[in-house]
Amino acid sequence: MRRRIRDVDAPPRWAHWVLGPLAVLWMIPVVMVIGISLLPTSNPSTTGLGLVPEEPTLRNYVTIFETNPIARHLLNSLLVSVPSIVLVLLLGSMTAFALARLRVPFKGVVFVGLILALVLPMAGVVTAMFKILQGLGLYDNLLGLVLAYTALGLPFAVIMIRTTYLAIPDETYEAALVDGSSTWTIFWRIYFPLGKAAAAVVVVWQLMMSWNDFLLPLVAIGDNDLKPLTLVPLAYRGIYLSQPGALFAVLVLISVPIVVVYLSVQRYLVNGLAGSVK
Repeated sequence: MRRRIRDVDAPPRWAHWVLGPLAVLWMIPVVMVIGISLLPTSNPSTTGLGLVPEEPTLRNYVTIFETNPIARHLLNSLLVSVPSIVLVLLLGSMTAFALARLRVPFKGVVFVGLILALVLPMAGVVTAMFKILQGLGLYDNLLGLVLAYTALGLPFAVIMIRTTYLAIPDETYEAALVDGSSTWTIFWRIYFPLGKAAAAVVVVWQLMMSWNDFLLPLVAIGDNDLKPLTLVPLAYRGIYLSQPGALFAVLVLISVPIVVVYLSVQRYLVNGLAGSVK
């Protein structure tokens, strides 16, 4: 009799029975949000609160662009998220390379400091961030948000990318030195490309933090014209209280970029998360 050998990487059968229903349960609110955003009336109770509307329409999405400058707020979110992602990726990669391969004094102290910074909740640092931005003259300025999110995202980026760089054999670094490569060349030509899986994790993490955040923009941005997309429901709450379908359309619009980026880097994301626990 041939013995069946199960792949050690395959999940147990019970995982499908447990995680499957949990995934369906988690998706119900998501489907409801999308469904309400497609309702043809401003009052969901008149057409029923089913998961799928009987007569779906995109009128609510047209309404949010007609009643307020959604395009401007969308641009504000992009002007904050994209630069912060680029800065975190570059600065985090260089710092991770220094901690992984170069002789840096007090490496252990720096690493412990990064871990402590990582566990700090946003609510615990938002007051300090507000004071710093005020002192720098960056209150009510998108550049202030970019710098704040860069500082908040660096600890995770350094820890994540450093783990990947440590997995690269020492012989690779030593061979490059023997060939006459400079430290910058080794980082940019060898380590940075090999860290693309960890970089994908950092990109998604940073995008979720900077794009979805509500608290920091709430205290750091007072001008309605500079508010990111996450503050739109609050800034125009008078309109959306009478049009819940439009409110849910805004929520869907906020979620779309993260879903698109996640699907684009999903393959690298899985590899990066797997590599971080080796």
